[in-house]
Amino acid sequence: PGAIAFHAAIDGTSAGPFDMAALSAHVRGGKLNRNTLVWKSGMAGWVAAGTVPELQGLFADVPPPLPG
Repeated sequence: PGAIAFHAAIDGTSAGPFDMAALSAHVRGGKLNRNTLVWKSGMAGWVAAGTVPELQGLFADVPPPLPG
């Protein structure tokens, strides 16, 4: 109860809910990045993970995508 639980769009489908430890594991495994859509209860809609203040720490050691 009270734990942060996000759903994420992984492999084209909604997965979760995930706690912060599981989200961190998905970042390390390459399944979750700044552009992955996430949602949690209380949010109006799905947003990019990199725009969510609570999740920004997950990407601190991950370089941004190369410019196209």
